[in-house]
Amino acid sequence: MLGQLGKIFGFPITAGGIVPRLLEFAQKVGLVHWPTLAVGVGTFLVLLVIPRLFRGVPAALVGMILSAATVRLVGLEAYGVAIVGEVPVGLPSLHIPHLPMSVVPSLLGDAAGLALVTFSSMMLTSRSFASKNRYDIDADREIAALGAANLASALSQGFAVSGADSRTAMSDTAGGRTQLTGLVASGMIFIVLLFFTGPLRYVPTAALGAVLVKTASSLVDLKALRSIYQIDRRELALSIVSTLGVVAVGTIHAILIAVALAILRFIRLVSRPKVEILGKVKGFSGFHSIERHPEAVTIPGLLLLRFNSPIVFFNAPYFRREVMAAAQAAGPSLRWLALDMLPITMIDATGLYTLDEVADTLRERGVVLAAAGRQTEWNTWAKTRQHAPWERKIRMYPTVYEVIRTFRKVEAEIAEMNA
Repeated sequence: MLGQLGKIFGFPITAGGIVPRLLEFAQKVGLVHWPTLAVGVGTFLVLLVIPRLFRGVPAALVGMILSAATVRLVGLEAYGVAIVGEVPVGLPSLHIPHLPMSVVPSLLGDAAGLALVTFSSMMLTSRSFASKNRYDIDADREIAALGAANLASALSQGFAVSGADSRTAMSDTAGGRTQLTGLVASGMIFIVLLFFTGPLRYVPTAALGAVLVKTASSLVDLKALRSIYQIDRRELALSIVSTLGVVAVGTIHAILIAVALAILRFIRLVSRPKVEILGKVKGFSGFHSIERHPEAVTIPGLLLLRFNSPIVFFNAPYFRREVMAAAQAAGPSLRWLALDMLPITMIDATGLYTLDEVADTLRERGVVLAAAGRQTEWNTWAKTRQHAPWERKIRMYPTVYEVIRTFRKVEAEIAEMNA
């Protein structure tokens, strides 16, 4: 939107970035060219009114035609209103670019950097519109299409580089939803270049700027921000930081900031996952956290524990601390401590050593360490290891129900022996 303000107000804005452009615009606002601003505002009003009065009519096309007709009939070009100007008739000729072989090594490095930046920019736009319109995109096919488009453009004396945010938004606003939109647009460009370049010269740049501003405004989605706020305030904070990053350092660097923050947040979630003590809730199947269900019933002497993360090197100490704290809180009546293994999708070497230490510590206190779930995976893994003491220290069971059944059977036998 800021990139079009100069066209609408009739003075050049040369600065790059959001803040520098805003500052330059504020400094030059007194230089406004009123006929140009009138054309821009008039086009903007057409874009607002047409969709309300005539559904299905392309408002942008109507705005372009009316603004061009006004320039031609009133002679606004003589008053300093900038127009597109002469457009060469016909299609570009095809040729293969020539370059010295000596520049190829440096060219490849520059091209790799350019490809990274343009692909990141294109994927940001692609994912934004995919999320808005609820469809999926394939990054591999996107980068292949980007490469093919650049090759075709280079052979026809063009310079595509990447997909344009404003043009994509324009297509979306016009109702484009499939690849057929690009084919129709290409066909229309073909027809215009052959037969309508004359009228095209009168299209004012202010009208083009107004169309792009109106289109870009559709990308502002405050409803999504409210929804994110209701889901998770930390996610909203990440969104705001990313937005401020775009303002401060630009889109590409802001992407890197957002990715870094997302990775740090993921590490935080995995390194300090929720640890839950489970119990049986009347009217519900399975076992549930007693923190969320205070009415849940636990089994005396048996502690069911759920660690909601893989056990790896950076959260293994936390796992040990939480398990031992739960065992300590259970008191001297604790006989078995059973881990729900379903959320534990991975255990690395540090995690296995930690499990070994936990099993030894619990055994010294007279507590059996059991695990429920992933029994087949555990047994298959243990068979491939010559020295795997963990399989002997931890009792593996296929389900939590099997752990409970075995625990009650053992406790009954002990009670019978004591009697």
